[in-house]
Parts: sequence; structure tokens; C-alpha cells
Amino acid sequence: MLVLVLEDDEDYADIISHTLERDGHDVVVVDSVAAAIKFSEKKTPDLAVLDIVLPDGSGLDVCNRLREIRPGIPVVFLSSLDRTQDVIAGLTVGGDDYVTKPFHPGELLARVRAVLRRSTEGGVQERGAGQRIASNGIEVDIASHTAWYLAANLNCTPIEVEILGQLVRYPGQALSYAFLTDQVWGYKNVSDATLLKGHVSSIRRKIREAGGSDELVRTVHGVGYSFTPV
Repeated sequence: MLVLVLEDDEDYADIISHTLERDGHDVVVVDSVAAAIKFSEKKTPDLAVLDIVLPDGSGLDVCNRLREIRPGIPVVFLSSLDRTQDVIAGLTVGGDDYVTKPFHPGELLARVRAVLRRSTEGGVQERGAGQRIASNGIEVDIASHTAWYLAANLNCTPIEVEILGQLVRYPGQALSYAFLTDQVWGYKNVSDATLLKGHVSSIRRKIREAGGSDELVRTVHGVGYSFTPV
């Protein structure tokens, strides 16, 4: 697969490119927003790994442009910005995952593999989940990566669809951070609770914008989240 890497730090760029190339990917590294957009307009990558803070702009803008060219392209943000609002900003523009610097190459590779697997194979569906799940006005179709509230498309990202699907599948039950990350990302060593919180925040916003109550997804302090009919 062709991977576009946007990173202006040479050391990080080398680590990222070598990690992905060893996994069999073709990697193109650019160090500016302008170069990333110029390349993507000539050839669409299969995956983008984007830094956010660049000398000539933001990786968020590159994500927006990539989504215009190919709506379903997987995007992984890789940034030193680690505040909750930074993660939420990345997920709001359509990022599928958000890795903070410094990072271990093995973690990056696991995240990339999970995102690619989800985009090409239907994510949790292959682990035996039902295709459609519905409760209290929310309907989730895992196979098509689509979720609705009272027939209004929530325009969720694939990861958001999987998180919402897990919650709707177990209404009223408190699902732990560990359970959700294992079911959604497919491995247990995802320790970044901020990432999960960012996705849940985005889901709540989209439900609210569709006319529903964001209290459908309730925080269970110290545990995780619960889908609670209002």
C-alpha cells in the first residue's frame, strides 16, 4: 500500500518510513502541507500518517483535503500535541487514530495495521459481530461503517461506528476502557484513554447535531462508558 507521511522532523520521518517500509508499504515522505496536498492531488495514497504542526500550516488541513479527494482514506495523526482538545480536533476532521510523540515504532505499526484492517475488512464484523444493531433511535451498520439517529446519518468515522456499535450492543452495561479498546482496536495494549474520550466526544456531538441527546452515551467514572436510553 502507498502511505503518505507528513513529517518535518527528519529523525521522526526516518523512524516512520523505515517502520512502514519493513512492513511492506511504499512510503512517500513530505515535510510541508503544500507538498502533501500537491502529492495527493497527483496520486491518492492508501493511508496517510500526518503530523499536525508544520511550518506552513496544519496537518488537519491536509486531512480535510484528503477527505475531499477520497472520503474513506484512513488517516493516522502523529503529533506532540497531547491535550484532550487536540485529540478531539484531530478526530473531528476525520482522523481514524491519534498517536502522540514520543512513540514506540511497534505501537505505531500496530495502530496502522488496525486502521488498515478496519478499512479493508469491515473491522469488528470479522470477529463475529452482527451487521446491524439498533436501540433507542440509534442504528449501527458495522459492515457499511454507518450509523444513524432516527434515520439521520451521523456521518461517523469507521472507528466511531465500531465504538457506538459496541455500546448499543450492550445497552445499560458499563463497558470498560480496556474492553472497548480491545474490541475496537483489536489488541489490548491501547493505553491512551484520551483517544477513546476524543472519539466518544465526537459521537456525542454528532448525536446532538442530529437532534438526539448526548446523554445516550454516559460516562461511568473510573470504568468507561454506557449506552443508556434516555
